[in-house]
Amino acid sequence: MRTTTCRALARIAAVVLGATSCLSGPAIAPKTFSIDPPAPRSAVSTGTVILAVPRVEVTQPYSGQSLIYSTGEHTLQRDPYARFVAPPGALLTAAIRGYLVNADFVRDVVAPGDGELWAATVDVAVSKMEGELRPGGSSAVLIMRIRVRSGPAMTREPGEILLKTYTSTIPITRTTAQDFVNAWNQGLENIMTQFQSDLRSSLVAAGSLQERPGAPPGRN
Repeated sequence: MRTTTCRALARIAAVVLGATSCLSGPAIAPKTFSIDPPAPRSAVSTGTVILAVPRVEVTQPYSGQSLIYSTGEHTLQRDPYARFVAPPGALLTAAIRGYLVNADFVRDVVAPGDGELWAATVDVAVSKMEGELRPGGSSAVLIMRIRVRSGPAMTREPGEILLKTYTSTIPITRTTAQDFVNAWNQGLENIMTQFQSDLRSSLVAAGSLQERPGAPPGRN
């Protein structure tokens, strides 16, 4: 038991040291990190769908600004030297809206109540965003459930048109805060690529999006 505990503490120490740029001063200022939206598309949108995306819900203990690491079964550790520049819910909301507004079938992404008639509401709930430190290798884990509900612009009966949980687990070789954040950003990009494909199919099935003649299946 003592050996296992020492190994876990050593892994945390490695993350903490990797997250700092200078250990010589009397006090170490935490580094700040972000979850970023993609670069805006350069072409003018030809999409027709308006989506509403409320603020992303992030469950505890991941909703705070400190980075969270899992060091073993039922054991979590907050990083005292690395934090998000804003609450993860706000960062993820902006990033997800950015990914969706770049989709070629989307005209605009709004917040509910902005006055636009949107076709669907995209609710996102994050249940895990942690760095896993394990003897066999470390990884960055991101798990989110996305629920899509028909909006006021949809002609069909109001209701749920998509509900799916998306998981990204990206192995990392260096256990620094920067590497974990880079992996979470990559994980979000991977999830949004899958989700956009699922969303397109669901909107077509709901009658809110028309497939273009001659387009390959799943493309619009």
